[in-house]
Amino acid sequence: MTAMAGTDQLAAGVFFIVGTGRSGTTLLQAMLTSHSRLDIPPETKFFQRHDPIEARFGGDPLPANRFDAWLADYFGSQDWADLGMEQDQVEPMMRGSERSAAELFLAILRAWQSRSGKPRIGEKSPLHCKCVGRIRNVFPEAKFIHIYRDPRDVVASMRRMEWADGSPRDQARNWRKILDAHLRLSTELPTTAYTGVRFETLVAQPEAELRRLCAFLGESFEPEMLNFHERGQSGFHEREAGWKSGTRQPLNDASIGRYRQQLSPRQVALIERLAGPTMVKLGYQPVSGWRAHHPVWMAMDAAAHAARKTRRNLGGL
Repeated sequence: MTAMAGTDQLAAGVFFIVGTGRSGTTLLQAMLTSHSRLDIPPETKFFQRHDPIEARFGGDPLPANRFDAWLADYFGSQDWADLGMEQDQVEPMMRGSERSAAELFLAILRAWQSRSGKPRIGEKSPLHCKCVGRIRNVFPEAKFIHIYRDPRDVVASMRRMEWADGSPRDQARNWRKILDAHLRLSTELPTTAYTGVRFETLVAQPEAELRRLCAFLGESFEPEMLNFHERGQSGFHEREAGWKSGTRQPLNDASIGRYRQQLSPRQVALIERLAGPTMVKLGYQPVSGWRAHHPVWMAMDAAAHAARKTRRNLGGL
């Protein structure tokens, strides 16, 4: 970490919303950005895709002879385009830095802060949940909010997304892996640095949960956060409106338990078989009973997975 990152107020106040896809990260972003002091840009995916420490970039800080290549890669990415900012707002700050991950990331947040006018900027890229250790090395004072959701509803929602990768089997395993890591981090990290929020609880008790999260961030609760659907900035690029525009509507519980209508009993059983122990730890009870271990279903699931893997290895043919 550079001295700049250690003394910079922006760095001292940075926080991250993380979780699996379709878990409510955009909803939580909308609620927090409705606070008069908080803002969160569209997903930067910085530590997920653009971290200088990656071997292809050369290390942290970036070597001088690799810096132009990194800049070209970053400013040519969809992640940069989604922010909707001008390159000349950010590049001079990056070129004037020591080329460290901290300073490059802060240049992005600083430009967003100049645009928003709010004193504290956070970040929301769901899969930064896999980068918590790295982010803490760069920003030791960072705070993390991990929002999680019933895996059956996550998979049901994923199945409607054009961009979603993997089968229900893959998605259930990914959910379990990410939430197992969340449970571990919940015990390893200080409660002042890391907290979880259950999507279903946030929907059912929004004020109580937002008061708790504001206290975690060291901010006062503001009633305007409950009117998040009336916010000015959406917090996402217009091309994402098809799956994020629900946060422009008042809060409702219509998406909770939707898997009952959208997944087959076999799919529900598959998810519960793969994610069951972690589900139970987080308060989600299986409903499939004996079917979760039905040998015929298990054989069919294994055959479908093998066929999909073969198609993928053959280039999708």
